[in-house]
Amino acid sequence: MFNTSLNLHDQAYKIILEKILTADYEPGQKISEKEISDELGIGRTPVREAILRLRQEGLVNVIPQSGTYVTKIDLRVATSARFIRESIETNVIKEVALKNDITTAQLHIVIDNQKYFSKQKQFEKFFAEDEDFHREFYVLSGHSQVWEWLQTINTQLNRFRILRLKVAKLPWETLIQEHEDLLSAVETHNVDVATTLISNHLHLMLDEEKTLIQAFPDYFSNY
Repeated sequence: MFNTSLNLHDQAYKIILEKILTADYEPGQKISEKEISDELGIGRTPVREAILRLRQEGLVNVIPQSGTYVTKIDLRVATSARFIRESIETNVIKEVALKNDITTAQLHIVIDNQKYFSKQKQFEKFFAEDEDFHREFYVLSGHSQVWEWLQTINTQLNRFRILRLKVAKLPWETLIQEHEDLLSAVETHNVDVATTLISNHLHLMLDEEKTLIQAFPDYFSNY
């Protein structure tokens, strides 16, 4: 489980963060240093340091004389992050669609991977490919650093997006089809269609919000 090239604190942080993002540690769930330490097979000090870092990032909350809890998904923060993402990514897609020398082979590979993981119902790997699809446009436009900056504000949005994959009435095929349509518009340099498609794609959160709240009524705050 552990990588000797990383210190225990960083590894504990990454593992706990992943469990929160995927709702393995559910929003509102009480967690403890001892239980996580036992689960991961490491000492409590790196776990304590990881939890402190996650607390600073708003992903866990310590209630005196009660315990440490995973925070609920803050829909106000997630919605704001979505707005920023759409504002930036629309311009990123526009830049890529205007280029004549782009190579889109990696984007086709990502879509093929998504189709495979969709059939396998491996939501974590599907989500990782979804992220890779969007990241590739930032790479192609020369804005990789912008993508990295966005990750610092995307946590609540990503928690929402990952949870969306667990709702049966919100099929993964919808996301794949929208990716295919977007890629086609970019490859044919149809800027207007491409920018409209990415805007609609990133608008899905607002369209699907009520469905997620109905499916997981105890997972959200500020809605």
